[in-house]
Amino acid sequence: MNKVQKKMLITGVAMLILVCGIYGVGYARQLSEAKEAAEELKYREGVVKSYADISYDNKNLGNIDLSGLALDEIAETLRTESAIYQDRKVFVKIDKDEYTFSMKKLDEDIYYETSNGIRYNLGEEESLASYIVSLDKDIDLQEQYKIILGNREASECNISVKCKYNKNKLKKFIEKLKKNYIKPMINSHMEKNGDISKAQEGSTLDVKSIKKQLKNYLNSDNRENFKIGYKTTVIEPEWKKDDLKKVKEVISEFSTTFISTSNRGHNIIVGASRINGICLLPGEKVSFDEVIHDSSDGQKFYAADSYLNGRVVQTEGGGICQVSTTAYNAFLKAGIIPVKRLPHSMPVHYVPLGLDAAISAGEKDLMIKNTLDVPILIKGFTEGNTLTFQVVSYKDALKDFSYEPRSVQLSSLKAESYLDVYKNGKKKKTIYLNTDVYREGA
Repeated sequence: MNKVQKKMLITGVAMLILVCGIYGVGYARQLSEAKEAAEELKYREGVVKSYADISYDNKNLGNIDLSGLALDEIAETLRTESAIYQDRKVFVKIDKDEYTFSMKKLDEDIYYETSNGIRYNLGEEESLASYIVSLDKDIDLQEQYKIILGNREASECNISVKCKYNKNKLKKFIEKLKKNYIKPMINSHMEKNGDISKAQEGSTLDVKSIKKQLKNYLNSDNRENFKIGYKTTVIEPEWKKDDLKKVKEVISEFSTTFISTSNRGHNIIVGASRINGICLLPGEKVSFDEVIHDSSDGQKFYAADSYLNGRVVQTEGGGICQVSTTAYNAFLKAGIIPVKRLPHSMPVHYVPLGLDAAISAGEKDLMIKNTLDVPILIKGFTEGNTLTFQVVSYKDALKDFSYEPRSVQLSSLKAESYLDVYKNGKKKKTIYLNTDVYREGA
């Protein structure tokens, strides 16, 4: 081997050693990097695994941040927070009476609700905590690691404690308040025998407001106790015993004649006795049909002449229309126009055409409403062959007014009726009442 060859060999060996050295260094570096990557992955897995029972960010219970809390810590936080609502009390004071209710007594429905509408009941705190902790745990490990580092935003979950009132429980309490504090005012009334009952105060309570406020509270997330105070309002009677004692002045009167010894006369006497003594406070009504046909007094009607389909027939109670007709004219003379009045089918002989008022069980009625601003007493009585109705009230009940019913006969079977109004003897106006058309008898 000459010098040149020897030199080339040495150079080749040196190059080989250099190449091997470079490759070895590169390989060692690759091994080191792979090891570091594996260690990093293992570290990240460990970090993520350490959050297996810990919630990620953006998890809240109302204003309480649940981020980073362990499952048992979240469950305990839920129990603590809901206990505040379960421990609330309702205090209601009415005058001097006090009512206290717990949420249990009111059967309040308290539960948890997630921001996506999932409901969890009390006692299911561990299940809800598991749900909160599980959020985002199903995504890629690297993405979870980013969440832990704060490089990615976690899914948002807001938990609310919800409260809902029990409709039946609240209704029961309100009904109790109504029973205890709402009492009807009772005016004095004059009985048919002349006795006057004692008036009684009433009371009222704004139960609608109480119910509304309670309902709003029980359906809210208010953490404080509920306290409310109300007072009842006394309702004074409008008419007392002394007021009815002033009802003693005859303000109008009207009479008709009949034959008292006949069956028809008997019916008229019975009918008048049933109406006699009825006292009406302002605004009160009386149905002649109902009162006259009420046989609870033990009296009976006899068969007598009455109208039916244009014919005169015998019916029990025949003649009682003369009672309603006589009363009708007495009311008109007091300025009281009936709520309901119907004419006979055929003319009657005891009043002018158009000034009659028929009654027939369940079909025709004379309905009177006291339109004066003071009480009236209806007196109906007979003396011999005379039937009289009087309206009795205060001395100044008509306030210098007087009233006269008037019939304008348009034919033998048709008439218009009016009520002429006078004040201090001077005619002031005329009120149209009715136009009635009758039929001829068979």
